[in-house]
Amino acid sequence: MYQYIKLSDVQDEHILTNGIYINDVDNYYITDDWSPEMYDALAFAGFISVSIQDERGNAYLFPEMQFSYAVLHWDNLHTSKRLKDFIGQKVLTRNYGVSVNKDIEAVFDGVTHYHDENNWMILPYLDVLRALKDSRQKYKLQLLSIELWDGGKLIGGEIGYIIGSIYTSLTGFFDRENYSNFGKVQLLSLALLLKKSGYEFWNMGHPHMDYKFNLGAIEYQRREFLTIWMKYRDRKTECKISEKFFTCDELLHDIVTGH
Repeated sequence: MYQYIKLSDVQDEHILTNGIYINDVDNYYITDDWSPEMYDALAFAGFISVSIQDERGNAYLFPEMQFSYAVLHWDNLHTSKRLKDFIGQKVLTRNYGVSVNKDIEAVFDGVTHYHDENNWMILPYLDVLRALKDSRQKYKLQLLSIELWDGGKLIGGEIGYIIGSIYTSLTGFFDRENYSNFGKVQLLSLALLLKKSGYEFWNMGHPHMDYKFNLGAIEYQRREFLTIWMKYRDRKTECKISEKFFTCDELLHDIVTGH
């Protein structure tokens, strides 16, 4: 069974510091509190929340205080020669681009269809994200939808959030059937956009996927991660991410040409 967690627990520094953060046995918790206040407090404390459903179909928020994290620092950002060649030959020569918060509902739909039966962005979860987006001045968390376009066609996207000067990924998708390799283009474009916008690092979540390390991520154990998390979660970047359209040429040209 998972330990039930309340908003008052997440807001209590003593419980966090002397109970949750040092707990080397448990990483998952559970709650039926679907309020944006709960989600915001969990994210600020360092949890990454998904959702689960029991055998009766009851939905729960499922926050995790991970044992380890994949973190991308910009100095470690890596682009293979093969990817550079692909971008130079297939991407910069066409009208590909990236937007921020242009069509979050389309990204929600893309994630739902892409992950199908493994999709954890169920309706109560989406409703919490919508509430956070619509009332973002009230919360520490700023929800982001990153969209990858081929002209007017959405071919990929990612949902994540900013807290302080840190970006955290939640989930994403891309059109794998028609746009092979564009998942890598999407990741690299986002990394460069975050760097350009003044954010400190990218919290990529679980360190169990090779693509994160191929991009340059390194693994932090929980206590190491929480040290840098707490350092930068209250530190607002001077350059907020722009909610506009960026051409892939604008974002990727220099890394391909070496300028």
